[in-house]
This record gives sequence, C-alpha cells and structure tokens, in this order.
Amino acid sequence: MEKAKSFSQMFGIHPIVAFSLFTIDWMLFGSELVTLGTDWVITAPIGIVLGIAAMFVQRYGFKDELGVAIGKGLLLGLLTAIPTALPSLAMIPFAAIGAVKLFSNKTIDISNSTTGKELPSVNSQ
Repeated sequence: MEKAKSFSQMFGIHPIVAFSLFTIDWMLFGSELVTLGTDWVITAPIGIVLGIAAMFVQRYGFKDELGVAIGKGLLLGLLTAIPTALPSLAMIPFAAIGAVKLFSNKTIDISNSTTGKELPSVNSQ
C-alpha cells in the first residue's frame, strides 16, 4: 500500500488542478482555432500564470515537496500553453492517480461531534 501511495504522490495531480487546467485549455483552444494560432501571445502568459497556480495547489493542497510541485507546475503550464487541446487529455490519467491518493488518505470519524462521546459499536455476526 505504501508503494501505491508514494507512486500517487510522485505522479499524481490534484483533481481540481487537472479539471481546471483541462477546462481552461479547451476554452483557449477555441480562441486559437478561430484566430488560427495567432493568439499565442495571450495563451503563453495564461499558461505561465496557471502553472504558478498549479504549483501552489500541488504544494499546499496535495502536500508535494517544493521541487516536485515546481516541476509539476512548469509541466502543466507548458501543456496549457501549447496551442492545441490534445495535451490537456494527458492530464486525465494523472488526475485519476491523484484522486486515488486523496481518497486513500480519508479516515472515517464515527464519534459524535456534538457531544464528543463515541457512538456505540454494533457487533455483526
């Protein structure tokens, strides 16, 4: 289980980051399609800003180390700045890996939060 967690930590992308970059990349692709790629002057700075935002979310939301978060942010910003929509499809498997990591860390609290007392357990036979 630890190997799966370390793999998902290294290669996973926070699902919110992947979904937002996927959506923004497809919106930018619509404008690139209309202007025949001449709006790269606009999409390149947007890719840089989104890469920086992805770096912060990876660092503080996904608990990546600083170097890993910077690398993922640079890669995601570069993929967003490429003037086609195909690179955004590459984010989907990495978002799935990240979702596995996020959901594997969830614990279920069965205590009663209003009184602080633990709920009685039910013995199943």
